[in-house]
Amino acid sequence: MFAWEQRKLGEVAEINPSSEIPDNFEYVDLESVVGTEMIAYRRENKKTAPSRAQRLAKKGDIFYQTVRPYQKNNYHFNLTRKDFVFSTGYAQLRPNINGDFLFVYIQLSNFVNEVLNRSTGTSYPAISPSNLIRMKVAIPTNNEQEKIGAFFKQLDSLIALHQRKVKYLISTSVVYL
Repeated sequence: MFAWEQRKLGEVAEINPSSEIPDNFEYVDLESVVGTEMIAYRRENKKTAPSRAQRLAKKGDIFYQTVRPYQKNNYHFNLTRKDFVFSTGYAQLRPNINGDFLFVYIQLSNFVNEVLNRSTGTSYPAISPSNLIRMKVAIPTNNEQEKIGAFFKQLDSLIALHQRKVKYLISTSVVYL
């Protein structure tokens, strides 16, 4: 076992990088992500899109739900498309460490509980990007990041596959009384 170091989230990821929104794009709102899965998006035009359509996704970005973070509706964007724009209800994290590892880390209950401690509001607790970037994260100092990230990415894929199979089996089964 190797030593891990404490770093601020803002040191291991760029938060909300600025970018130019394309004229037409796929919009991802807070309801579009459930758990770690993007379940929906809609085509929008820059002129008529909601004002919160501001976060242009780049492959590898992590979108952290800043409103009601206890829901853990966060998304690791691994598509190569350049026309996905996320709501400002997400903090956009552009990791400069292993993104798979960071994504697993921000889903941990300890991290989420600390986020909730720094959030404001009771019905809809939310954390500001300026508070989020000061959050501490424990980072392995060697290739453990890659190993941990790869393991949990594979595990998440396996869970998602089994959830889809269960959903399919339930939808196709016939119940006799």
